[in-house]
Amino acid sequence: MSYPQDLPGGIPSRITGLTAGVIRHLLSLLALASEEGRLFVRQSIGGLILLLALVVVAMIAYVAIIASVISLLAISLKWGWPVSLAAAGLVHLGLLGLLYKALRARVAPRPFAATAAELQRDIEVLSNYSDSNR
Repeated sequence: MSYPQDLPGGIPSRITGLTAGVIRHLLSLLALASEEGRLFVRQSIGGLILLLALVVVAMIAYVAIIASVISLLAISLKWGWPVSLAAAGLVHLGLLGLLYKALRARVAPRPFAATAAELQRDIEVLSNYSDSNR
């Protein structure tokens, strides 16, 4: 009596089929991880460029605010140098906070999420299979 799941080559044919299936699955996982890796690198480079721009803008803003506001407050409005320095520093910190919020909004989701989810599904299927064989 022959069953439909019987392969013509017997055990070697089954081992070959199993090995080919595992290799196909591993190759698809590697392709998924590769695509996620490319996206992660692209997003990381964009984030680094934004961070560099944030630092440059923060430095330019600091110099410009300190120079103009301190001279305006200290000389024209007669606030004095310490009060003028404090006011310029607070304005600078407010601008830096806005730039920091822009950077935090740019942060992408966790890298390799789809690959990790696929590996987790594989682990669950294998654990269910091993539990059913006991």
